[in-house]
Amino acid sequence: MSDGIPLAGPRDWIKLIFRRFDGMRVEGDSMLPSLRSGDRVLIDPKATVKPGDIVLARHPYKASIRILKRLSSIGPDGRIYLSGDNPDDSTDSRSFGSISSSDVLGKVIARLK
Repeated sequence: MSDGIPLAGPRDWIKLIFRRFDGMRVEGDSMLPSLRSGDRVLIDPKATVKPGDIVLARHPYKASIRILKRLSSIGPDGRIYLSGDNPDDSTDSRSFGSISSSDVLGKVIARLK
């Protein structure tokens, strides 16, 4: 796919069933065009993340909220900067600043169909 997120294969589904991966539904338009509201994705909580990856993270001010954003950079102090692919409809590091790397909960590795 042009957005770089592959479709989940049989091994991905097995890992989801055995709870090695987490599944989640995208809510909102902050990641358009890469992810649309209603898309379902697989999250690998043990994946190593790097700039350019789409990650699941804790919202810095709302403990019950998890956000999907693109990891834009990692600062020299290890703090993470996140950005939405749709900047006009995204709350990200431009508004809340950097987050701790411990607030990253995993990496989007596949799209579920």
